[in-house]
Amino acid sequence: MPNRDMDITQLISRSEIRVHLAEDALIACDIRRTMGASRVSRKATFGFKPAGRAGAMEALARWIDAAPARRSIVWVVGPADAHYFLLPWSPACIDRALRDAYARERFEELFERDALQCKFWFSKQTAGKGQLVSCISDELHAELVAHAERAGCELAGIKPTLSTVWNRFRDILEGEQGTLCVIEGDQQTIVRHDGTHIEQITVKVGADVKTLPTARHGKVRLFSNRSTRLPVAKDYAELNLPTNRGYVATHDSAYSFALCGLL
Repeated sequence: MPNRDMDITQLISRSEIRVHLAEDALIACDIRRTMGASRVSRKATFGFKPAGRAGAMEALARWIDAAPARRSIVWVVGPADAHYFLLPWSPACIDRALRDAYARERFEELFERDALQCKFWFSKQTAGKGQLVSCISDELHAELVAHAERAGCELAGIKPTLSTVWNRFRDILEGEQGTLCVIEGDQQTIVRHDGTHIEQITVKVGADVKTLPTARHGKVRLFSNRSTRLPVAKDYAELNLPTNRGYVATHDSAYSFALCGLL
């Protein structure tokens, strides 16, 4: 005889798994939605060594299995696995086929890799302004799709971290001139912008991450998953997620990229 209580629970409860794919870890949050209310119910980190991600992916799948039957997954991919570049404006970019061809050519020029083996995402296009392009390899895309199927999840999205942060704080960033600095581990992505117009994107690795860029104009804004902040005496403003629904900003900074866009 069916368990009616379980059936009702599954109907009114849904789980959204959000995973930040960092350079050396899968940083996961389980957001439960019941009767219209949502809350971060579980958080976990699955570390891995270089070339050892498969074991962490299996551990994540087992962790996901404890979620309700109705579940989806969103991947937030860090700069170790994603590339960003600016596609200069051209009237030809109005035609999507020409835009895609132009983006592939630009990607190969910048990164010396075969663009036909990558998946691309484009920001909203605005006439006369450059367009942010994000991409991951076809191999990684296939890995994430296969993992979702194996874990019994609907794949709700694959989103590079820079695009996720920009969209989350769009209302602030697009209303000013300045610099967005996104720090993940030992990588720093710097975006110079004038309102909606992104002027330059730079990625730094290693020791340079400890030094924030100076503002050419406007304000420097920082979003980071570091638990220890930079000095209080500072010429920048931090972008923070609100403390609510199971997320405590002072303790859960490691999960900020996984939850960015949700909270």
